[in-house]
Amino acid sequence: MSAEPICLDPFDTGGYPVHCRTLIVEVLEDEHGRVRALATILDLRKQGWVPTGGELQTAGIVHHMSLDALVDVESGRIERFEPSQQVVAFEASERTAGESCRDPIHLLRGMVGETLAVDNARRLRELFGGPLGCSHLLTLAQLVVSFLPEAIAREARNLRAGQAGREPGERITKRNLVIDAFERRDGNQEIAIQLTDVHTSPFATVVKTLDRFGAQHEVRAIIRVDAATTTISAFDVAERTRGRAELGIATWQSRREELGWLEHRSVMHGLAPELLRRFGADAAREPLLATLINFAPAFVQSLATRVTRMIEEGAREGGGLGAMDQAGIGGIPDSCYMWRTGGGMTRRRQSGD
Repeated sequence: MSAEPICLDPFDTGGYPVHCRTLIVEVLEDEHGRVRALATILDLRKQGWVPTGGELQTAGIVHHMSLDALVDVESGRIERFEPSQQVVAFEASERTAGESCRDPIHLLRGMVGETLAVDNARRLRELFGGPLGCSHLLTLAQLVVSFLPEAIAREARNLRAGQAGREPGERITKRNLVIDAFERRDGNQEIAIQLTDVHTSPFATVVKTLDRFGAQHEVRAIIRVDAATTTISAFDVAERTRGRAELGIATWQSRREELGWLEHRSVMHGLAPELLRRFGADAAREPLLATLINFAPAFVQSLATRVTRMIEEGAREGGGLGAMDQAGIGGIPDSCYMWRTGGGMTRRRQSGD
């Protein structure tokens, strides 16, 4: 571990704020034995700029995408899986050879007819992973199918225990996952993650406003990444669950010892499969899995600061962008539709080699 400790109590992070990714999933009671999930992913770049797609992608909202899903409670069958992309990195233009991040969005509708199951993440990758789709929208879709099964099961348990039913349109539960990235003085990155699941009691049982509070599950993590090796140099993770009776007394439970295998782990290679292997089959660990599996995709978004630094350094040395002059800085080959082998952006990048 780093000689400088990480502190989760209080939740103390350090560095220059460079990026924030927020994912939200709200589960609502629908009619005719169904639930509706409304989900959003938003990437807010706090500083820096990246030349890509023939344009400068500046600080501000760089991705804003949504998903509207409808699921039959009894069968778990997905009846609607409707994505939208309000803000994307690449709009269709002459500079993108007429291609856009929106081109493959229809493929996600292939989840209609699927049943919520442990292999949904694999099915989503088959439909929309890598060169087939958009990695950001895929991340949101995976969070939805990860969160929904236990949300539905929890509601079923409450009904069997005699809890009142829900009104149409009533919120059942809501997940917020916020990932903040900081650049430290030494050039390393620090990622702060906060997951909050809030489960509500039915409106029919509410007398006072606080009666609406059912339960809360939280995960907090701070992960430091070594800039030179892109490995985890320090981390801490804690988890807390509380109901109405435990609001003032519930304590955070450290997961640091259990997660010791994260030390010196590569962020970019093999982290997600290992997390799935360890926690994927255990519904009780789903909040912890959702927190940690979203770390690497958010970390990638925070690297825009390094791109700006690299360009500045090249300018000081009298160099240029070289191959990047054609298409700008882009993703790993076949990481998404826009950077697929043979795609317009890839051809432009290769033409500058």
